[in-house]
Amino acid sequence: MENKFFKITKIFSKLYPWLSIIITLLFFDQTSKWLIRNNFRMFESKQLTSFLALTYTTNTGVAFGMFEGNNNFFIISTIIILVILMLSIDTIEQDFGKVSIYSMILIISGGIGNLLDRIFLGRVTDFIDIQIRHKNVWPIFNFADSYVFIGVWILVINFIVQSIKSKVRS
Repeated sequence: MENKFFKITKIFSKLYPWLSIIITLLFFDQTSKWLIRNNFRMFESKQLTSFLALTYTTNTGVAFGMFEGNNNFFIISTIIILVILMLSIDTIEQDFGKVSIYSMILIISGGIGNLLDRIFLGRVTDFIDIQIRHKNVWPIFNFADSYVFIGVWILVINFIVQSIKSKVRS
């Protein structure tokens, strides 16, 4: 029992210095979604540039709207994934280096941001609409999605760099 408590306090002590960044990212994500929900009608779109619009939509699925209607499943799976990531943060840092902490902070922030939507609204608010000549070319997303996407790619690139470095050293 003492060992589990020590591990949990170690995890929180690891995340504590980054808590202000996590809270800031969550605030930005949740505030932007709130502004969209309160200033747009569903599917309303406002063109900002020829390649970017704000278009209010929601989903209960995951990336690119896949698996719609499984909100409860995604609530549970997101919580499990977030717990696993938090429990693994030391191992990930040891295996992938200090840069992996930034990756984890982004992934955790994005996961929590969309999890809050799922729990309190029953769906995720999306609004960033990438376009070419005013036509949608990418699924509409939000800042939390971006955090996860960027965090995963940082982790992947970091893994590749670490692998190349270890091969060069061998």
